[in-house]
Amino acid sequence: MNGEQITAFLQAHWEWVTLIIGIVSVAGSILNWNWMCDPTGKPDSHRYGRGSRRVIFFLLGIVLIVTSIMSWVL
Repeated sequence: MNGEQITAFLQAHWEWVTLIIGIVSVAGSILNWNWMCDPTGKPDSHRYGRGSRRVIFFLLGIVLIVTSIMSWVL
């Protein structure tokens, strides 16, 4: 797939992509996945700890899921 096909797919199915990213974000924060929540070596690791990142990713996932569902309802 080239860039134009990927862009066309994302524009046509953005609700599904948003839902999947939201589910992965919520699952990663609940299951405490290292690749998502580990602040070690990140540029702002002094600002947000692991617990803060889990809360941020959880809230982000909820917003993405709600946005996706609302796009189908409306």
